Amino acid sequence: MAFFDQYANRLNEAVVKHLSDGLCTYHPGTGPDVLDVPYQFDNEFEVIDENGLGRRVKTLLLPVAMVGDVDRRAEFTVSGKRWRYNGPVEDDGAFVRIEVV
Repeated sequence: MAFFDQYANRLNEAVVKHLSDGLCTYHPGTGPDVLDVPYQFDNEFEVIDENGLGRRVKTLLLPVAMVGDVDRRAEFTVSGKRWRYNGPVEDDGAFVRIEVV
């Protein structure tokens, strides 16, 4: 099983390198900044709220291995613009999609 985990991690790294929109800086609420985090930015991701209504939000897709559990006070610098963490959207264990404002 360890072999499969290593293979899956290497595959995830390769996919992120080739499909990312670039590198961002993660500023956690506590602790040092994390530089060169690959990301995918989505300007119009549709989220369904608890009332069943859809709304469009801005999201970042990030590798969990680099950001871990994102702190609610976290910020991200993407292409010179600073974005605040507004909540989780989805998490599959390898990648986390978060709403940013």
